[in-house]
Amino acid sequence: MNRKIRVLVVDDDSLLRKLVTQQLMRSDFDAAPAASGQEALATLREEDYDVVLLDIMMPDLSGLDALREIRKFEDPPEIVMLTADISLSTGVEAMRHGAYDYLTKPVTLDEMEAVIRKADEKRRLVKQNESLRSVARTGAGDEILPIMQKNAAMAALVAEAQSAARTDSTILLTGESGTGKDVFARFIHSKSGRHRLPMITVNCGALPETLFESEFFGHERGAFTGASSLRRGLLEAADGSTLFLDEIGDLPSPMQVKLLHFLEQGRFRRVGSTRDQNADVRVIAATNRNLPDEVEQQRFRADLYYRLNVVSLHIPTLRERPEDIPKLVDYFLAIYRARFSRPELDLSDEARARLQTYAWPGNVRELRNCLERAAALSAGDTIEVGQIPILGSGTAGFAVDRLAAAAPAPQMAPKTLEELEREHILAVLKQTDGNRERAAAILGISSRTLYRKLREYENRTQSRGLATDE
Repeated sequence: MNRKIRVLVVDDDSLLRKLVTQQLMRSDFDAAPAASGQEALATLREEDYDVVLLDIMMPDLSGLDALREIRKFEDPPEIVMLTADISLSTGVEAMRHGAYDYLTKPVTLDEMEAVIRKADEKRRLVKQNESLRSVARTGAGDEILPIMQKNAAMAALVAEAQSAARTDSTILLTGESGTGKDVFARFIHSKSGRHRLPMITVNCGALPETLFESEFFGHERGAFTGASSLRRGLLEAADGSTLFLDEIGDLPSPMQVKLLHFLEQGRFRRVGSTRDQNADVRVIAATNRNLPDEVEQQRFRADLYYRLNVVSLHIPTLRERPEDIPKLVDYFLAIYRARFSRPELDLSDEARARLQTYAWPGNVRELRNCLERAAALSAGDTIEVGQIPILGSGTAGFAVDRLAAAAPAPQMAPKTLEELEREHILAVLKQTDGNRERAAAILGISSRTLYRKLREYENRTQSRGLATDE
């Protein structure tokens, strides 16, 4: 979405007011007129504007008096004064009371546009700085991992992502947990025209429904008990940048409606406010769920799915691109050599071979966690197979050779990946003595995702029990 700067033109001269408003609209500003200082104050109480062009000499309420009142607003626009006084005294007085700048009539359109754009830029930077201090966010400052792409399909996907980055289209990233959807999101943001501002990340699965509006849209002071000050939300923090909505499939239905409204209109209201606000946000969403199935089961809104699915990129699993494993292993090992001050640390040839044949149900995240554990616990400089718990004989690893050795009788159907994932999760839980937080960390998934999977396993077990009883 293309953000237009909203400008309120305040002047008691009807001809000048109309002319300036029309000129600004032709220059792609969102401009509106106000005939007096009182009308300007009433308008600003109902709507949000980025910049106000305010004439100093007006009969009912002078520009300086209107300026003082506007500056009392909790979230005031930037104000540019218009004056026919060629002396510096009036302009300096206005700036002393909080005006961004002043223009002396007659003023050229180019000069006016330049000052308005600079005033708007200042306001956006101030709002973003305040938002980044007040909004709890993840992902900012995260390490941007390289995307290994020796695999042909992966290389084609990276090229497609780079092309999509040049647009402002909404992007939906799909794929199993741990495949690197967040890495792709940061890659796309870094290649976009918005890369100078930080990407804002929110885990939709971890956001309580009761806090959704306040976190996303922010709230006014006094909007509810405990709202002692104005809080800017995620959308304002991401204004001019990218908002990454991770685990979008976990977003409850009431939140989906509110998100869809913003995506369609580009406008929102803080909780407790009567004023609409604009935000120029590029949205990237990610999920490990099958959203078409979720739509069919009426757990995800079809209209929101279509709005998100403008550009769709499916991230392949690690087992689908085993030729990328050696480069990933070397990359992560380099990180842990530096982190643990162990420059000679390496894997044995057998360990590398076993890592290459392992099925990696947790994908790249599981590989990284596995190598970090091995690097942290290895006594010597060479990590052997026995020092990698996930490949050891006492664990529920899924290396291809071990699967073949432990395969059931030929007449039995092979296990599905879903069944293997279930066994792996339960084995890790057993290994951690039921500690779900530790198990989630080892598996490389969020605690919320682990709880959801365990609930699904329990529900299936109960369903099978009921079927047997019947």
